[in-house]
Order: sequence, then C-alpha cells, then structure tokens
Amino acid sequence: MNHTQLERMATERFGLSPVAPVRPVRAGNINRTAVIETEDGSFVLQEMNISVFPFPSALMSNTLKIIERQREHSLPALSFLQTTSGEWLAELDGTPWRCYRFVEGGATPDILTPEDAQRTARAFGRFAKAIDGLDLVEHVEGYHDFDQRVGVLEFVVDADELDRVQACAQFVDDLLSVIDRLRLTSGYKAWKRVPVRNSHNDAKGPNCIVDLAGNLTVIDLDTTMPGTVLADIGELVRSSTRHLPDAGPEQLWAQIQAVNRGFVAGFVDDLTDTEREAMLLAGPLMAVENAVRFLADHLSGDKYYGAESPNQNLDRAIVQYELGRRLVGAIEWATTS
Repeated sequence: MNHTQLERMATERFGLSPVAPVRPVRAGNINRTAVIETEDGSFVLQEMNISVFPFPSALMSNTLKIIERQREHSLPALSFLQTTSGEWLAELDGTPWRCYRFVEGGATPDILTPEDAQRTARAFGRFAKAIDGLDLVEHVEGYHDFDQRVGVLEFVVDADELDRVQACAQFVDDLLSVIDRLRLTSGYKAWKRVPVRNSHNDAKGPNCIVDLAGNLTVIDLDTTMPGTVLADIGELVRSSTRHLPDAGPEQLWAQIQAVNRGFVAGFVDDLTDTEREAMLLAGPLMAVENAVRFLADHLSGDKYYGAESPNQNLDRAIVQYELGRRLVGAIEWATTS
C-alpha cells in the first residue's frame, strides 16, 4: 500500500486535509483499508477488491440504498464521502476506492456469552428487517448457495491442479460425508424452500461496531444483497461459538438459542414457518460452508483468502468442520434429551 498515493487521493479526490500519516488497518481478508486523520475527524479509505467484487458500482448502489433505509428506521449507519467531482468511488492504479467517516468506538468483542450473542443477533435482526423488501442487486451470484459452493469444491478436488489432495484426502472424504448427511435432513430440505430476502451475509461481531454511545452499527455492507436471513443467523451462531473450543453441548446450545431469540426479536418475529423449520440447521451449515470454502481455496492455491503458511486455509477448514460437528452434536443433545 503506497501511503503517498493514498494521501494524495484523500486530498485530491475526497477533499480531505490529513494531519497525520496514513494508518493502514489490518481488518478482514478481502479489502485493503487505511485511516486518514483530519481536523474534522477520522475517515476510512477502503479498496474494493474487484477480483472478489467484480461489480463495484452495483455494490455501491446497494450500499447507498441500505444506508438510506437504516436512517429511515433510526438505525445507526455509515456515512460515505463523495469525491470532489460528486462520485462515490475514486480509482487508484485501476482499483476503485471509497471513503467513509470512521465510526468512533470498537468492534464487538469476541462473543462468549448468551447475553452478548443475543444482543449482537438482535442488531443484525433489526438490520435485516429494515432492509427487507429493498430493491437490491445480487452482485455476487450464489454467495451462500451451499450446493454451488460444494460443486466448486468437488471440481477443484477432481482437478487437483496443485497436487494437494492426497495430503488431506481423509479430511476431504470426511467433509464430503458430513455434507451428504446434512443434505438428507429435513432442515436442509426446508432451507431449499425458504423465501429470498435481503441479508447481510457476513453477520458477525467484527461487523458490528459499538460506538461511544453504546449503539451497535452494522458495517461491512459489501455482501448485503438478496439471499436468506438464515445465512445471517447461521453466521451469528458460528461466530458466537468459534471462540469456545472447550464448550460442551449445553453451552453451545445456549449460544444457539440466544442467537435465535435475538435475531427473531430484531426481525419482529416475522419469519415464515419454513424459515423456522430450517433455522436450527443454520449454524452447522454455515460452519460447514466455511470449511468448504477454505478447503477449496487451499486446493486452488490460496487465491481468495490468501495464506501466510502453506496449510493455513486447510487448518481453517478443519477448525470450521470440527465446529460444525460440535454444533450438530449440541442440537442433537438438546432435541433428544
């Protein structure tokens, strides 16, 4: 990241007057981000990774509609800055960048208790309710299409272009076996029939900022588009249990219930019967989907998430797979005891 170029872009394209050097921020796996400090407060400069989000204009159109709807519903929202020529994106070396006012506060800490899980889920439920019915574009096709994700994994396993399959063959077989079992459940059959709704698609603590007044601001709207709110519920379950490696089924079940209660309350208890039927599957399915994506990236050469070590994405996949199994165990414990 060329700091001089970013400072020039902040000044010339977004009309900012930096009073300190650009501060890179290490956040997320996809976009590069930096903070610009000015006398009028701090602003975030963020690259839009076009290899992941190939339609930046459509993405920004969605984002602006979402922010307007958040404000109509009295929800805290990001505030984007236009360029000096009245646009929402500025280009640097062929890559679009955007700028928004920094939200003073901090990301939601690791969710470790049912109370924290319920509060965060309620914020995302309120967000989902506010944008329900909004005319958004699906700018990344099939983002949480489980069958499509599995199809990609099966393709890269068969291709094995980097000769990595043999070293993790048993894990590949175990993961595909779990996928087969999930697809046979009544919850998965219901999942395939749920209505299309706008959803955040990356609902987790780090994407919910607690501002100085204690309000929760849902951020990182890049993946917000038509899908299913069950993906949000599942991601909240996954992210509220992944930091509890020693938790037994009772504690995991408490987290699952807390997420479901919080989201349903925020969504004003407006889920369909089909969505309710599939809701318990959401956590395990999102954990397994993450395992599928990490493994596919490992076998493809770590092109999407990147990796700091040869097996980092394989290790990530194994962690998500184990979490999915533990969540299934918790659900079975609760529903059969």
